[in-house]
Amino acid sequence: MNHYHIQNKRGKNTSSSRFVNFIVNKKRTFVSCVVTCNQIKLIIFLALVSGPLAWAQQSLRLPKQEQIHQLIRFYEEERQFNGNILIAENGKVIYENSIGWENKFSGDALTLETPFYLASIAKSFTSVAIIQLHEQGKLDYNQKIGIYFPELDNFGNRITIKHLLNHTSGLPDYFKLGWAEPGVTNAQIYSKLINNLKSLDFKPGNKYSYNNTGYLLLALIVEKVSGVPYFKFVNDNISEPLEMENTWVHDLRNPGVLQKSRAIGYNKKMKKEDDYHLLTWGDGGMYSTLEDLFLFDKALYTGALVSVESLEEAYTETELNNGAKKDYGYGWVIGNNINGKVVSHTGGLAGFRNYFERQIEVKNTIIILTNNSNEDISKIRNTLVKILDGRPYEMPKN
Repeated sequence: MNHYHIQNKRGKNTSSSRFVNFIVNKKRTFVSCVVTCNQIKLIIFLALVSGPLAWAQQSLRLPKQEQIHQLIRFYEEERQFNGNILIAENGKVIYENSIGWENKFSGDALTLETPFYLASIAKSFTSVAIIQLHEQGKLDYNQKIGIYFPELDNFGNRITIKHLLNHTSGLPDYFKLGWAEPGVTNAQIYSKLINNLKSLDFKPGNKYSYNNTGYLLLALIVEKVSGVPYFKFVNDNISEPLEMENTWVHDLRNPGVLQKSRAIGYNKKMKKEDDYHLLTWGDGGMYSTLEDLFLFDKALYTGALVSVESLEEAYTETELNNGAKKDYGYGWVIGNNINGKVVSHTGGLAGFRNYFERQIEVKNTIIILTNNSNEDISKIRNTLVKILDGRPYEMPKN
């Protein structure tokens, strides 16, 4: 299957609207094709005369790669998309594009190798680290976290590792407490928790409440159990084995972390910098690229990181104390579509808005990384899914 592959060269913000490169089969043979005047006239005619739905039906006759490109072109031209996107079907990349600025004020354009701040997508990595330690017999999901955090007194004796994994611990979220200040670290958040925690928000297991504090504590558990810093554990047990060369935990103990090239976050329309300034990790604190995330995606099918059996548990909805189900497992949102089970995670903080979806039964993957406070990720995702499924869809309107 053809692989639609567009990449800006560093230092030049080249528009993807003029040239399209196809990578044919495994030889990655490039064939450049230019959109002709007649094709442009036909596009305009269809859009004006036929309307959005009829235009979309006409688009269904095009290869999926071209349909995806037209969709992303719309958002690019409306200045609503600045970022990188990868789409895989049946385990093979069919579309990969890099649009806009890595650093607008220095004039550096995004490339496919540009690392983005992942925000909460990092939780999927933390869950894998915990699963790896579980498979090694070094921890148990049902262990009370008081073993690792005796300073939490009786609260730690009521909360298990599983409660942290599936957001049912009852701990307060440090973001909601106003503790997510620039430069704050895991150690500082933990100290605040010790000094300020007077009660849980609810009995562990009674409710589901998305919680960054829990994943910050999970990263500290990884350190306590493994005996190495979290950044080193992730590098040694996930990034390095998979040759994820542009993925790292943003921890100042991690050598050279501040010198690494990366995407800068901006507000909407990219008129003002809105970059990542925390130093917490486990709940976030990671940078990665499209291709590194795709390596991670593929490895989760093969057992290279953790067993398929362990992932089946991780991909299972959480059951609360009253028997009710919630659509979150261990580091993944759990869902279904016409192709079967879907696991996904969003990530948003400062100017970064990201999305990572894995359609397990058919090995379809959607990875979207943006740095312009993008508000259209869910709309883009919903249309991309319809394109992959071959279903009718409407193009967005101005």
